[in-house]
Amino acid sequence: MARSGSKSHFRSLPLEIVEMICDELPTPDLAALVGTCCHTYHHTIHRFAQRYAEVYIDFSEHGLNHLHAIAQNPIMRQYVQRLVIMAPEPHLGRGIQWQWSVAGHLRNSLDIPILRRFRDDLVHRLPHCRSFIISPIACTGPSEEGNHDHLLKPDDVATILYDIIADAKLPVKLFWYGKGINYTTETMDVKRLPKTLFGNAGFRAAWGKLENLHLEHDLTPYNYSFILDSILHASSLRKLYLGLGPRDLAMEFFAQLSRSEDLPSTLERITLAFTAIQADDLMRILYKSRLSLRRIDLTGVTGLSPGWLAVLGSMQADFPQLETIELDMLYGCGGVTLSTLSTTVQCDSGKTFELQTGRTGSETMGVGLEDLGALPSNEAGSTALDMLMKTQAPVATITASVTLLFLLSFLSQNWAVNLTLSDLQSDGSRKHASPRASGETEISESVGFSASLDVATETFPLLGGQNCLVGE
Repeated sequence: MARSGSKSHFRSLPLEIVEMICDELPTPDLAALVGTCCHTYHHTIHRFAQRYAEVYIDFSEHGLNHLHAIAQNPIMRQYVQRLVIMAPEPHLGRGIQWQWSVAGHLRNSLDIPILRRFRDDLVHRLPHCRSFIISPIACTGPSEEGNHDHLLKPDDVATILYDIIADAKLPVKLFWYGKGINYTTETMDVKRLPKTLFGNAGFRAAWGKLENLHLEHDLTPYNYSFILDSILHASSLRKLYLGLGPRDLAMEFFAQLSRSEDLPSTLERITLAFTAIQADDLMRILYKSRLSLRRIDLTGVTGLSPGWLAVLGSMQADFPQLETIELDMLYGCGGVTLSTLSTTVQCDSGKTFELQTGRTGSETMGVGLEDLGALPSNEAGSTALDMLMKTQAPVATITASVTLLFLLSFLSQNWAVNLTLSDLQSDGSRKHASPRASGETEISESVGFSASLDVATETFPLLGGQNCLVGE
Protein backbone atom coordinates (compact mmCIF):
# COMPACT_ATOMS: atom_id res chain seq x y z
CA MET A 1 0.00 0.00 0.00
CA ALA A 2 2.79 2.39 0.88
CA ARG A 3 4.46 1.71 -2.42
CA SER A 4 1.23 2.31 -4.32
CA GLY A 5 0.66 5.53 -2.39
CA SER A 6 4.18 6.67 -3.21
CA LYS A 7 3.53 6.22 -6.91
CA SER A 8 0.24 8.06 -6.65
CA HIS A 9 1.91 10.91 -4.81
CA PHE A 10 4.58 11.30 -7.51
CA ARG A 11 1.94 11.21 -10.25
CA SER A 12 0.11 14.05 -8.56
CA LEU A 13 3.12 16.37 -8.48
CA PRO A 14 2.94 19.46 -10.70
CA LEU A 15 5.03 19.24 -13.84
CA GLU A 16 7.26 22.07 -12.63
CA ILE A 17 8.19 20.09 -9.50
CA VAL A 18 8.86 16.96 -11.55
CA GLU A 19 11.19 18.91 -13.82
CA MET A 20 13.03 20.34 -10.82
CA ILE A 21 13.56 16.81 -9.54
CA CYS A 22 14.84 15.76 -12.96
CA ASP A 23 17.35 18.59 -13.01
CA GLU A 24 18.90 17.37 -9.75
CA LEU A 25 19.32 13.74 -10.80
CA PRO A 26 22.45 12.27 -12.42
CA THR A 27 21.81 11.08 -15.96
CA PRO A 28 21.78 7.32 -15.10
CA ASP A 29 19.24 7.92 -12.32
CA LEU A 30 17.14 10.12 -14.57
CA ALA A 31 17.20 7.41 -17.25
CA ALA A 32 15.92 4.90 -14.69
CA LEU A 33 13.15 7.31 -13.70
CA VAL A 34 12.14 7.84 -17.33
CA GLY A 35 11.60 4.10 -17.74
CA THR A 36 9.45 3.67 -14.63
CA CYS A 37 6.05 3.88 -16.31
CA CYS A 38 4.23 5.57 -19.17
CA HIS A 39 3.05 8.47 -17.03
CA THR A 40 6.52 9.18 -15.70
CA TYR A 41 7.98 8.79 -19.18
CA HIS A 42 5.81 11.53 -20.64
CA HIS A 43 6.61 13.87 -17.74
CA THR A 44 10.38 13.34 -17.76
CA ILE A 45 11.46 12.44 -21.28
CA HIS A 46 11.90 16.06 -22.39
CA ARG A 47 14.15 16.88 -19.46
CA PHE A 48 16.12 13.72 -20.17
CA ALA A 49 16.38 14.49 -23.89
CA GLN A 50 17.73 17.99 -23.20
CA ARG A 51 20.92 16.38 -21.91
CA TYR A 52 21.56 14.99 -25.37
CA ALA A 53 21.84 18.29 -27.20
CA GLU A 54 25.50 17.34 -27.58
CA VAL A 55 26.22 13.67 -28.24
CA TYR A 56 29.75 12.30 -27.81
CA ILE A 57 30.74 9.47 -30.10
CA ASP A 58 33.92 7.54 -30.87
CA PHE A 59 32.71 6.06 -34.18
CA SER A 60 32.87 2.57 -32.72
CA GLU A 61 30.14 0.05 -33.45
CA HIS A 62 28.76 0.58 -29.95
CA GLY A 63 28.83 4.37 -30.31
CA LEU A 64 27.03 4.36 -33.65
CA ASN A 65 24.42 1.96 -32.28
CA HIS A 66 23.87 4.29 -29.33
CA LEU A 67 23.34 7.25 -31.65
CA HIS A 68 20.92 5.16 -33.74
CA ALA A 69 18.88 4.38 -30.62
CA ILE A 70 18.59 8.11 -29.90
CA ALA A 71 17.60 8.76 -33.52
CA GLN A 72 14.83 6.15 -33.23
CA ASN A 73 13.17 8.01 -30.34
CA PRO A 74 10.76 10.63 -31.76
CA ILE A 75 11.31 12.99 -28.82
CA MET A 76 15.01 12.63 -28.07
CA ARG A 77 16.10 13.03 -31.67
CA GLN A 78 14.57 16.50 -31.79
CA TYR A 79 17.03 17.74 -29.16
CA VAL A 80 20.30 16.56 -30.72
CA GLN A 81 22.17 19.55 -32.15
CA ARG A 82 25.88 18.72 -32.06
CA LEU A 83 27.89 15.58 -32.67
CA VAL A 84 31.26 15.54 -30.88
CA ILE A 85 33.87 13.05 -32.04
CA MET A 86 36.20 12.72 -29.10
CA ALA A 87 38.16 9.62 -28.10
CA PRO A 88 41.68 8.97 -26.79
CA GLU A 89 44.08 8.01 -29.55
CA PRO A 90 44.05 5.51 -31.15
CA HIS A 91 40.61 4.36 -30.00
CA LEU A 92 38.39 5.67 -32.79
CA GLY A 93 36.29 3.24 -34.79
CA ARG A 94 36.64 0.09 -32.69
CA GLY A 95 34.63 -2.95 -33.76
CA ILE A 96 34.33 -2.02 -37.45
CA GLN A 97 36.38 -3.38 -40.35
CA TRP A 98 37.79 -0.39 -42.23
CA GLN A 99 39.30 -0.48 -45.68
CA TRP A 100 41.53 2.12 -47.28
CA SER A 101 42.21 2.88 -50.92
CA VAL A 102 45.68 2.83 -52.41
CA ALA A 103 45.63 6.63 -52.25
CA GLY A 104 45.33 6.44 -48.47
CA HIS A 105 41.74 7.48 -47.72
CA LEU A 106 38.76 5.36 -46.68
CA ARG A 107 37.38 3.28 -49.51
CA ASN A 108 33.68 3.85 -50.24
CA SER A 109 32.82 4.71 -46.65
CA LEU A 110 29.08 4.95 -47.30
CA ASP A 111 29.03 1.38 -48.62
CA ILE A 112 29.68 0.16 -45.08
CA PRO A 113 26.20 -0.74 -43.72
CA ILE A 114 26.63 0.88 -40.30
CA LEU A 115 27.87 4.11 -41.90
CA ARG A 116 25.00 4.09 -44.40
CA ARG A 117 22.63 3.83 -41.44
CA PHE A 118 24.55 6.66 -39.73
CA ARG A 119 24.10 8.75 -42.86
CA ASP A 120 20.35 8.06 -42.90
CA ASP A 121 20.08 8.93 -39.20
CA LEU A 122 21.68 12.31 -39.80
CA VAL A 123 19.64 13.11 -42.89
CA HIS A 124 16.20 11.77 -41.93
CA ARG A 125 16.00 11.28 -38.15
CA LEU A 126 18.19 13.97 -36.60
CA PRO A 127 16.85 17.13 -38.22
CA HIS A 128 18.66 19.57 -35.94
CA CYS A 129 22.05 17.83 -35.78
CA ARG A 130 23.99 20.06 -38.13
CA SER A 131 27.09 20.80 -36.05
CA PHE A 132 30.13 18.54 -35.99
CA ILE A 133 33.13 18.79 -33.69
CA ILE A 134 36.23 16.66 -34.30
CA SER A 135 38.51 17.13 -31.31
CA PRO A 136 40.31 13.92 -30.27
CA ILE A 137 42.38 13.79 -27.10
CA ALA A 138 45.60 12.12 -26.06
CA CYS A 139 45.55 8.67 -24.49
CA THR A 140 45.99 8.83 -20.71
CA GLY A 141 47.46 5.34 -20.46
CA PRO A 142 50.63 3.88 -21.99
CA SER A 143 50.76 4.29 -25.74
CA GLU A 144 50.15 1.24 -27.87
CA GLU A 145 53.05 0.27 -30.07
CA GLY A 146 52.72 -0.76 -33.66
CA ASN A 147 51.46 0.63 -36.94
CA HIS A 148 48.18 2.49 -36.49
CA ASP A 149 47.58 3.20 -40.17
CA HIS A 150 44.87 0.52 -40.21
CA LEU A 151 42.99 2.27 -37.39
CA LEU A 152 40.45 5.03 -37.83
CA LYS A 153 41.94 8.49 -37.34
CA PRO A 154 40.38 11.95 -37.03
CA ASP A 155 41.03 12.62 -40.71
CA ASP A 156 39.07 9.47 -41.58
CA VAL A 157 36.16 10.69 -39.47
CA ALA A 158 36.32 14.00 -41.33
CA THR A 159 36.24 12.08 -44.60
CA ILE A 160 33.10 10.21 -43.52
CA LEU A 161 31.39 13.47 -42.62
CA TYR A 162 32.54 15.10 -45.86
CA ASP A 163 31.16 12.14 -47.83
CA ILE A 164 27.79 12.41 -46.08
CA ILE A 165 27.64 16.17 -46.62
CA ALA A 166 28.38 15.71 -50.32
CA ASP A 167 26.09 12.71 -50.83
CA ALA A 168 23.06 14.18 -49.04
CA LYS A 169 23.79 17.87 -49.68
CA LEU A 170 23.53 18.13 -45.90
CA PRO A 171 23.60 21.78 -44.77
CA VAL A 172 26.12 22.27 -41.97
CA LYS A 173 25.98 24.94 -39.28
CA LEU A 174 29.26 24.33 -37.42
CA PHE A 175 32.34 22.38 -38.47
CA TRP A 176 35.10 22.21 -35.84
CA TYR A 177 38.16 20.33 -37.02
CA GLY A 178 41.21 20.38 -34.77
CA LYS A 179 43.24 18.65 -32.09
CA GLY A 180 42.53 18.12 -28.44
CA ILE A 181 45.14 18.63 -25.74
CA ASN A 182 48.41 16.72 -26.22
CA TYR A 183 47.11 14.79 -29.22
CA THR A 184 50.15 13.51 -31.12
CA THR A 185 48.70 11.89 -34.24
CA GLU A 186 48.97 14.03 -37.35
CA THR A 187 45.75 15.71 -38.42
CA MET A 188 44.79 17.28 -41.74
CA ASP A 189 46.81 14.59 -43.52
CA VAL A 190 45.65 15.15 -47.07
CA LYS A 191 46.37 11.60 -48.15
CA ARG A 192 43.49 10.48 -45.89
CA LEU A 193 41.09 13.19 -47.10
CA PRO A 194 38.87 13.16 -50.21
CA LYS A 195 40.78 14.13 -53.33
CA THR A 196 38.03 15.86 -55.33
CA LEU A 197 35.88 17.17 -52.50
CA PHE A 198 35.54 20.79 -53.62
CA GLY A 199 34.77 19.71 -57.17
CA ASN A 200 31.61 17.95 -55.95
CA ALA A 201 28.56 20.11 -56.65
CA GLY A 202 26.57 18.60 -53.79
CA PHE A 203 29.32 19.35 -51.30
CA ARG A 204 29.76 22.92 -52.53
CA ALA A 205 26.03 23.57 -52.20
CA ALA A 206 25.94 22.27 -48.63
CA TRP A 207 29.26 23.81 -47.55
CA GLY A 208 28.10 27.15 -48.86
CA LYS A 209 25.59 27.25 -45.98
CA LEU A 210 28.24 26.71 -43.28
CA GLU A 211 28.08 29.41 -40.59
CA ASN A 212 30.89 28.55 -38.17
CA LEU A 213 34.27 27.10 -39.19
CA HIS A 214 37.00 26.22 -36.68
CA LEU A 215 40.30 24.94 -38.10
CA GLU A 216 43.22 24.25 -35.80
CA HIS A 217 46.10 22.64 -37.69
CA ASP A 218 49.76 23.18 -38.40
CA LEU A 219 49.86 24.62 -41.89
CA THR A 220 52.01 22.64 -44.33
CA PRO A 221 52.59 22.81 -48.10
CA TYR A 222 50.39 19.72 -48.36
CA ASN A 223 47.26 20.90 -46.53
CA TYR A 224 47.62 24.54 -47.65
CA SER A 225 45.14 24.29 -50.54
CA PHE A 226 42.64 22.16 -48.62
CA ILE A 227 42.43 24.67 -45.77
CA LEU A 228 42.20 27.59 -48.19
CA ASP A 229 39.39 25.93 -50.15
CA SER A 230 37.56 25.12 -46.90
CA ILE A 231 37.34 28.85 -46.18
CA LEU A 232 36.73 30.20 -49.66
CA HIS A 233 33.87 27.78 -50.39
CA ALA A 234 32.05 28.71 -47.16
CA SER A 235 30.37 31.78 -48.58
CA SER A 236 27.89 32.19 -45.68
CA LEU A 237 30.42 32.08 -42.83
CA ARG A 238 29.60 34.15 -39.76
CA LYS A 239 32.35 32.90 -37.44
CA LEU A 240 35.88 31.90 -38.39
CA TYR A 241 38.59 30.50 -36.11
CA LEU A 242 42.04 29.80 -37.56
CA GLY A 243 44.99 28.40 -35.62
CA LEU A 244 47.60 27.59 -38.25
CA GLY A 245 50.90 27.83 -36.38
CA PRO A 246 53.31 30.79 -36.13
CA ARG A 247 55.22 30.10 -39.35
CA ASP A 248 56.22 32.09 -42.40
CA LEU A 249 53.95 29.83 -44.45
CA ALA A 250 51.01 31.15 -42.44
CA MET A 251 51.89 34.70 -43.51
CA GLU A 252 51.84 33.59 -47.15
CA PHE A 253 48.52 31.85 -46.54
CA PHE A 254 46.85 34.94 -45.07
CA ALA A 255 48.31 37.10 -47.83
CA GLN A 256 46.60 34.90 -50.43
CA LEU A 257 43.40 34.60 -48.39
CA SER A 258 43.10 38.36 -47.93
CA ARG A 259 43.40 38.98 -51.68
CA SER A 260 40.92 36.32 -52.77
CA GLU A 261 37.67 37.50 -54.34
CA ASP A 262 35.88 34.54 -52.73
CA LEU A 263 36.79 35.52 -49.17
CA PRO A 264 33.49 35.53 -47.21
CA SER A 265 32.10 39.01 -46.60
CA THR A 266 29.55 38.03 -43.94
CA LEU A 267 31.87 37.37 -40.99
CA GLU A 268 30.66 38.55 -37.59
CA ARG A 269 33.53 37.11 -35.57
CA ILE A 270 37.15 36.51 -36.60
CA THR A 271 39.54 34.66 -34.30
CA LEU A 272 43.21 34.07 -35.07
CA ALA A 273 45.18 31.99 -32.58
CA PHE A 274 48.87 31.09 -32.41
CA THR A 275 49.64 32.00 -35.97
CA ALA A 276 51.41 34.69 -37.99
CA ILE A 277 49.92 37.41 -40.16
CA GLN A 278 51.02 40.78 -41.47
CA ALA A 279 49.08 43.89 -40.57
CA ASP A 280 48.00 44.80 -44.10
CA ASP A 281 46.64 41.30 -44.72
CA LEU A 282 44.72 41.40 -41.44
CA MET A 283 43.19 44.74 -42.39
CA ARG A 284 42.09 43.39 -45.78
CA ILE A 285 40.38 40.42 -44.14
CA LEU A 286 38.64 42.63 -41.60
CA TYR A 287 37.60 45.21 -44.17
CA LYS A 288 35.97 42.58 -46.39
CA SER A 289 33.42 41.94 -43.60
CA ARG A 290 33.30 45.52 -42.33
CA LEU A 291 29.49 45.79 -42.48
CA SER A 292 28.86 42.66 -40.39
CA LEU A 293 31.94 42.29 -38.17
CA ARG A 294 31.18 42.40 -34.44
CA ARG A 295 34.19 40.85 -32.73
CA ILE A 296 37.92 40.40 -33.38
CA ASP A 297 40.02 38.04 -31.23
CA LEU A 298 43.78 37.72 -31.64
CA THR A 299 45.63 35.28 -29.38
CA GLY A 300 49.29 34.37 -29.68
CA VAL A 301 49.59 36.17 -33.02
CA THR A 302 52.92 37.40 -34.34
CA GLY A 303 53.85 39.51 -37.34
CA LEU A 304 51.77 42.62 -36.62
CA SER A 305 53.63 45.92 -36.72
CA PRO A 306 52.93 48.86 -34.38
CA GLY A 307 50.28 51.21 -35.70
CA TRP A 308 47.85 48.68 -37.16
CA LEU A 309 45.31 49.29 -34.42
CA ALA A 310 45.52 53.02 -35.06
CA VAL A 311 44.69 52.34 -38.70
CA LEU A 312 41.66 50.34 -37.62
CA GLY A 313 40.69 53.18 -35.30
CA SER A 314 40.81 55.68 -38.14
CA MET A 315 38.34 53.46 -40.03
CA GLN A 316 35.84 53.28 -37.18
CA ALA A 317 32.98 54.58 -39.29
CA ASP A 318 33.43 51.73 -41.77
CA PHE A 319 32.73 49.10 -39.06
CA PRO A 320 29.25 50.02 -37.79
CA GLN A 321 28.64 46.69 -35.99
CA LEU A 322 32.05 46.22 -34.34
CA GLU A 323 31.72 45.81 -30.58
CA THR A 324 34.84 44.11 -29.25
CA ILE A 325 38.51 43.72 -30.07
CA GLU A 326 40.40 41.37 -27.77
CA LEU A 327 44.17 40.94 -27.95
CA ASP A 328 45.90 38.33 -25.84
CA MET A 329 49.38 36.80 -25.69
CA LEU A 330 50.95 38.59 -28.61
CA TYR A 331 54.54 37.65 -29.37
CA GLY A 332 57.06 40.24 -30.50
CA CYS A 333 59.81 39.91 -33.06
CA GLY A 334 62.46 40.82 -30.50
CA GLY A 335 61.93 37.72 -28.40
CA VAL A 336 59.57 39.34 -25.92
CA THR A 337 57.09 36.79 -24.60
CA LEU A 338 53.62 37.96 -23.69
CA SER A 339 51.10 36.11 -21.55
CA THR A 340 47.79 36.96 -19.95
CA LEU A 341 47.41 38.43 -16.49
CA SER A 342 44.11 40.11 -15.74
CA THR A 343 44.28 42.73 -13.01
CA THR A 344 42.34 45.70 -11.78
CA VAL A 345 44.50 48.57 -10.62
CA GLN A 346 43.23 51.74 -8.99
CA CYS A 347 45.32 54.64 -10.22
CA ASP A 348 46.12 57.70 -8.12
CA SER A 349 43.79 59.73 -10.28
CA GLY A 350 40.91 57.39 -9.59
CA LYS A 351 41.02 56.00 -13.12
CA THR A 352 40.90 52.29 -13.80
CA PHE A 353 42.84 51.79 -17.02
CA GLU A 354 46.50 51.06 -16.66
CA LEU A 355 49.19 50.14 -19.13
CA GLN A 356 52.34 48.53 -17.82
CA THR A 357 55.02 47.20 -20.14
CA GLY A 358 58.74 46.93 -20.72
CA ARG A 359 60.50 49.81 -22.47
CA THR A 360 60.59 47.99 -25.79
CA GLY A 361 57.48 45.92 -25.33
CA SER A 362 55.11 48.34 -27.01
CA GLU A 363 57.15 48.24 -30.20
CA THR A 364 57.57 44.48 -30.41
CA MET A 365 54.10 43.29 -29.51
CA GLY A 366 52.32 44.92 -32.42
CA VAL A 367 50.58 47.50 -30.22
CA GLY A 368 52.44 50.79 -30.07
CA LEU A 369 51.80 53.93 -28.06
CA GLU A 370 50.63 55.49 -31.30
CA ASP A 371 47.86 52.89 -31.33
CA LEU A 372 46.58 54.26 -28.04
CA GLY A 373 46.98 57.93 -28.88
CA ALA A 374 45.34 57.63 -32.28
CA LEU A 375 42.00 56.27 -31.11
CA PRO A 376 39.52 58.82 -32.48
CA SER A 377 37.03 60.84 -30.51
CA ASN A 378 33.39 60.42 -31.44
CA GLU A 379 32.11 63.99 -31.69
CA ALA A 380 28.53 62.77 -32.01
CA GLY A 381 28.69 60.83 -28.76
CA SER A 382 28.65 61.89 -25.14
CA THR A 383 32.10 60.53 -24.31
CA ALA A 384 35.50 61.82 -25.29
CA LEU A 385 38.50 59.68 -26.09
CA ASP A 386 41.12 62.40 -26.04
CA MET A 387 44.38 61.02 -24.76
CA LEU A 388 47.26 63.25 -23.79
CA MET A 389 50.64 61.63 -23.33
CA LYS A 390 53.14 63.11 -20.92
CA THR A 391 56.58 61.56 -20.81
CA GLN A 392 59.08 61.80 -17.98
CA ALA A 393 62.76 60.88 -18.02
CA PRO A 394 63.37 57.20 -18.85
CA VAL A 395 65.09 54.90 -16.41
CA ALA A 396 68.09 52.68 -16.96
CA THR A 397 67.92 49.07 -18.10
CA ILE A 398 64.98 47.00 -16.90
CA THR A 399 64.33 43.31 -17.37
CA ALA A 400 60.66 42.70 -17.90
CA SER A 401 58.32 39.89 -18.75
CA VAL A 402 55.46 41.54 -20.57
CA THR A 403 51.88 40.48 -20.18
CA LEU A 404 48.98 41.75 -22.24
CA LEU A 405 45.24 41.78 -22.05
CA PHE A 406 43.63 44.32 -24.38
CA LEU A 407 39.91 44.78 -24.68
CA LEU A 408 38.40 47.41 -26.94
CA SER A 409 34.63 47.78 -26.93
CA PHE A 410 32.33 49.97 -28.95
CA LEU A 411 29.28 50.84 -26.87
CA SER A 412 26.49 52.87 -28.45
CA GLN A 413 28.94 53.30 -31.33
CA ASN A 414 31.39 55.03 -28.97
CA TRP A 415 34.81 53.53 -28.44
CA ALA A 416 35.61 52.19 -25.00
CA VAL A 417 38.94 50.68 -24.08
CA ASN A 418 39.75 48.30 -21.27
CA LEU A 419 43.48 47.68 -21.32
CA THR A 420 45.72 45.82 -18.90
CA LEU A 421 49.38 45.07 -19.49
CA SER A 422 51.20 43.87 -16.39
CA ASP A 423 54.95 44.25 -15.93
CA LEU A 424 56.80 41.77 -13.75
CA GLN A 425 59.96 42.81 -11.94
CA SER A 426 63.20 40.93 -12.44
CA ASP A 427 62.63 38.83 -9.31
CA GLY A 428 59.30 37.64 -10.66
CA SER A 429 57.19 39.61 -8.17
CA ARG A 430 54.23 41.56 -9.45
CA LYS A 431 53.51 45.16 -8.68
CA HIS A 432 50.14 46.70 -7.79
CA ALA A 433 46.90 44.97 -6.95
CA SER A 434 45.98 41.30 -6.90
CA PRO A 435 44.70 39.69 -10.11
CA ARG A 436 41.04 39.15 -10.77
CA ALA A 437 39.62 36.11 -12.46
CA SER A 438 39.49 36.28 -16.22
CA GLY A 439 36.24 37.71 -17.49
CA GLU A 440 35.47 39.80 -14.39
CA THR A 441 36.26 43.13 -16.05
CA GLU A 442 33.09 45.16 -16.38
CA ILE A 443 32.24 47.85 -18.89
CA SER A 444 29.60 50.43 -18.13
CA GLU A 445 27.46 52.21 -20.67
CA SER A 446 28.92 55.59 -19.75
CA VAL A 447 32.50 55.30 -20.87
CA GLY A 448 35.47 57.57 -21.32
CA PHE A 449 39.12 56.63 -21.28
CA SER A 450 42.03 56.98 -18.93
CA ALA A 451 45.22 55.04 -18.64
CA SER A 452 48.70 55.30 -17.22
CA LEU A 453 51.91 53.61 -18.19
CA ASP A 454 54.26 52.75 -15.34
CA VAL A 455 57.61 51.10 -15.96
CA ALA A 456 59.66 51.11 -12.75
CA THR A 457 60.17 54.86 -12.15
CA GLU A 458 59.11 55.74 -15.71
CA THR A 459 55.57 57.10 -15.86
CA PHE A 460 53.37 58.03 -18.82
CA PRO A 461 49.93 59.19 -17.58
CA LEU A 462 47.33 59.02 -20.33
CA LEU A 463 44.52 61.37 -19.41
CA GLY A 464 41.06 60.93 -20.86
CA GLY A 465 37.46 62.05 -20.66
CA GLN A 466 35.43 62.80 -17.55
CA ASN A 467 33.28 59.67 -17.57
CA CYS A 468 35.51 56.71 -16.71
CA LEU A 469 35.02 53.15 -15.61
CA VAL A 470 35.10 52.58 -11.90
CA GLY A 471 36.88 49.41 -10.81
CA GLU A 472 35.55 47.28 -7.99
